[in-house]
Amino acid sequence: MNIANRLKPWMSLALLVIAPGSCHKSAPAQLGYQVVSTRPHDSAAYTQGFEISNGRLFESAGQYGQSSLRENELATGKVIRKRPLAKQVFGEGLTLLQKELWVLTWKENTAYVFEPETFKLIRSHTYKGEGWGLTSDGTQLIMSDGSSELKFMSPKDFSVLKTLTIKDGSAPVKNLNELEWVKGEIFANVYMTDRIARISPADGQVTGWLNLAGLRNGLSKPNGAEVLNGIAYDKSSGHLLVTGKYWPQMFEIKIVEK
Repeated sequence: MNIANRLKPWMSLALLVIAPGSCHKSAPAQLGYQVVSTRPHDSAAYTQGFEISNGRLFESAGQYGQSSLRENELATGKVIRKRPLAKQVFGEGLTLLQKELWVLTWKENTAYVFEPETFKLIRSHTYKGEGWGLTSDGTQLIMSDGSSELKFMSPKDFSVLKTLTIKDGSAPVKNLNELEWVKGEIFANVYMTDRIARISPADGQVTGWLNLAGLRNGLSKPNGAEVLNGIAYDKSSGHLLVTGKYWPQMFEIKIVEK
């Protein structure tokens, strides 16, 4: 047996050992942003869900006795229409799918479906656990519950189609809250932080982090402002419109790779 033949088994073994380590996923990108415009926002709104559709801005607001579904003027933030939710309901995430507005509730285990033009209640669905954020990929609903998991839900009966664990590398990312579908990826606000995770819906890996801590400096009256929460994607501009709970402003931002 020549030297090359004697080395072959050892080379094969080395490849088996090295291969797994060579497949590490790349670290998430660090995303930057540019503020394109600053617009007024109702500082009395405890923002939960934020959605732009065909130039119209929809919002859901929380707190018991204060929860509501709203349509705001996109350019000025002025509340055009407002439907209060029942006093015993804590409104949560919102999204628009197939000409229906969906609104979650925190601990009431109920998702409400409204008609966008009139805010008339069409129907409701029940679910297990808490409701936090909501978005859609155009076919399915995607829901967060404050954990590191996202649930893909059927718009027919709000049953769970699949569950996806969100990770940064091997570490689960907890407190996922407000969600937005942006160009085939999921943007998720991490509750009680100024960070937004960009997530692959294929495997749940975080592909980028966006830190929006600097936006608080642009608030005119930040004293009553709470955490960042509210992500709306404007397809016409390719920009995001973001705000927070009790924020007096909302910010149109352009995402840039650092």
